[in-house]
Amino acid sequence: NIGYSDLAYDGAFYHFNNTGNENNTSLLFTADKRAKSWLQLSGTLGANRRYATYGSNSAQTDAITAPGIYNLANSAKSPTVNEYSERRQTNSVYGSGSFTLADVWTVEVTGRNDWSSTLPKGENSYFYPSINTSLVLTDLMPSLKNRVLSYAKIRGAIANVGNDADPYQLATTYVGQANKFGSLPQYTYNNQLANPTLKPENTNSSEVGLELGVFNNRATLDASYYSKATTNEIVSLSLARETGFSSAALNAGKLTNKGIEAQLTIIPIQLANGFQWTTTFNYSANRSKLISLYPGVQNYLIGSTWTIDEEARVGQPYGDIFATPYVRDSTTGELLLSDGLPQNDAGNRRVLGNVNPKWVGGWNNEVRWGRFTASALLDFHRGGNIYSVTNMFGQYTGVLASSINGRQVDWDNPGLVVHGIDEATGKENTVNVTAENYYQSLFENGEAFLYDDSFVKLRELRVGIDLPSGFTNRLKVSSANLAFVGRNLWTHTKVPNIDPEFTYTTGNYQGAEFAALPTTR
Repeated sequence: NIGYSDLAYDGAFYHFNNTGNENNTSLLFTADKRAKSWLQLSGTLGANRRYATYGSNSAQTDAITAPGIYNLANSAKSPTVNEYSERRQTNSVYGSGSFTLADVWTVEVTGRNDWSSTLPKGENSYFYPSINTSLVLTDLMPSLKNRVLSYAKIRGAIANVGNDADPYQLATTYVGQANKFGSLPQYTYNNQLANPTLKPENTNSSEVGLELGVFNNRATLDASYYSKATTNEIVSLSLARETGFSSAALNAGKLTNKGIEAQLTIIPIQLANGFQWTTTFNYSANRSKLISLYPGVQNYLIGSTWTIDEEARVGQPYGDIFATPYVRDSTTGELLLSDGLPQNDAGNRRVLGNVNPKWVGGWNNEVRWGRFTASALLDFHRGGNIYSVTNMFGQYTGVLASSINGRQVDWDNPGLVVHGIDEATGKENTVNVTAENYYQSLFENGEAFLYDDSFVKLRELRVGIDLPSGFTNRLKVSSANLAFVGRNLWTHTKVPNIDPEFTYTTGNYQGAEFAALPTTR
């Protein structure tokens, strides 16, 4: 990997190597017994040891003596080297027990206890239980069944889940630096203030659900409503620089999530000759809200990209996008222009959107006839916002087709008259500006490159045939299917020039895009 180079020498190089390993050792006992004709009992008891390691090391130099030889011995200067090692272990015991009465009512209880090496010694144990139950109403009360209702079941669950911290957040340590001061090694104090009293995160959740089948199960519905509340979240909160630290590891806040999930399956056509059409639609919507943070703290920075900040603010949904808007006329809401160009309202940064969709869903249709099958799956993503740095730079540098507007003949011919109010006259703008000046005036404006992330994708198209048994028998296989499968073949969206479904970063920071590769077609 070629890095920066001192031009007085014959090249540079950067070597990087990382390794990761995880070992799990488990022991599990299970029991399953029909105690009576009307009573089914089952249970599990187990233990697990998880041991994970991660390591990385790198070496780089901006100057090599002989070209083409990328070896540290060929470095004309002292190379920069770095090394990191991480270890963590979690020991667990867990168990569950359940009973089913008359194949109608089921109750299950679970419990798990973890001991984590990333939490304070003596305070690193946390227990989390759950209980869930389900009841088949149409078996309990057969009179409910009729020509319309074929099946009905209700279910509910209450659960508690714990989670530990990332390694090495309990003690603030010195960090070694590869470069030396003369012949002396150098160390710097870690920028994050550690917390020796960290507690495990805790999530309490509850769920109720309903399953229905109608018209001899030609149509089925599976729907649920859930509510979750996470407390003692382990976060890195920013500190004032004068404290000597940039952040601190803390247990802070309470975050709630509530939502609905549903799946509806219908068989509109089912013929005696084997022809069947099955259509399935699934839907889910989630609403989050940050109830509290650390005392005296009202917002938490999730991430930043150029002019936008993604934050969690007390009383607001998780994932709000704070950015610089346009200056607008207070009466009409139109752009307030200066010398024919839009203005950035830098003193009025505010929430311009949120990364979370209003809802997501999928619609699958499958047709079967004899040995032939064909299916198509559409994915829906409604609402949510993304910020595109690709479009910002593309407009600024004039490489996007949209930036042709105003320079169809030459760089300033015919130019543009931007729709808005002239700040100097208070009237409709008539000032003609060059395309270059207009598109470059949008640079680093949060509102200009914030888009509605709604899209529809043809996620999968499949056409297949089951090969005849005479052919598969000769191959000595029980069955075989030959199919053409295409994925991500079509996308409908108003987001220009980029794939609205992208992966730019890992973790919680989403909604900002910069030169991300599109989904493979």
